Amino acid sequence: MVRLEFTVEPFEEGVIGTHVAAALDRLREAGFEPDIGPFGNAVEGETESLFAAVAAAAAASFAAGATGMVLSARAVTTDDDATDFLAAIGPVVRAVGGRLVPAAEVGRGVVPLVWRGRVVAGMRTTIPGDLREGVSSLIQQLEEELGGPLAGLSRVDKQRAVRLLDERGAFALRNAVDEVADTLGVSRVTVYNYLNATRASPRAR
Repeated sequence: MVRLEFTVEPFEEGVIGTHVAAALDRLREAGFEPDIGPFGNAVEGETESLFAAVAAAAAASFAAGATGMVLSARAVTTDDDATDFLAAIGPVVRAVGGRLVPAAEVGRGVVPLVWRGRVVAGMRTTIPGDLREGVSSLIQQLEEELGGPLAGLSRVDKQRAVRLLDERGAFALRNAVDEVADTLGVSRVTVYNYLNATRASPRAR
């Protein structure tokens, strides 16, 4: 396993330009979920597949106008907090009618659960349709709790909604950021900014 941190230039703090978005999108297409930070980004995965994905991401970024990319990589062990992640997301999986299965069983009909760029388990569900239905269920529950559509909330309350969804494991599901952004009536970048802020705060730990 390798953790690779990268910054795409030109760099502007707090702004995801098209050249940065191109790299992030290419990594997601390869099955990785980058950690987006205020001063750079990071992604973890198996060495060979990760470096192949990063090479494709770099090519896409330069094609979109990047002038440089600063990379640093280090080996990581598999002894991380994935166990805590799975324990936290377990109730959410059950709430949407699914069950956790080992990573080795991830395949057709099983949703991969990605933690720090690595598939650590899968979610087998009998719910029809794609993953957006699971995210939609969590959003609906939250709207019932808060008494109305999330799009009508104030900025502060939207940040709180993102924190609550994060605590309930919504962002472990693919396409969750897009679904939440559409529901809140904000951009994907705004949702990522809310996530970064809430995960960095002492209350979120």
